[in-house]
Amino acid sequence: MIDWLTPQVFDLLVMANIALGLALAARRFARDLRLPLPDDAPVWARERYELPVQDPSSNSS
Repeated sequence: MIDWLTPQVFDLLVMANIALGLALAARRFARDLRLPLPDDAPVWARERYELPVQDPSSNSS
């Protein structure tokens, strides 16, 4: 019935599954890095990762 499932084919299926999982995890990680911080992010994260707001009226030139 499943004579085609040799050890080599099984190994290939396992490696393909691992590769697919790593690709999906990398895609999700990259998407998470592009999203803004959530509202409940800690202060240290906001200070470190959000860009500072520049006031246009305080332009020194």
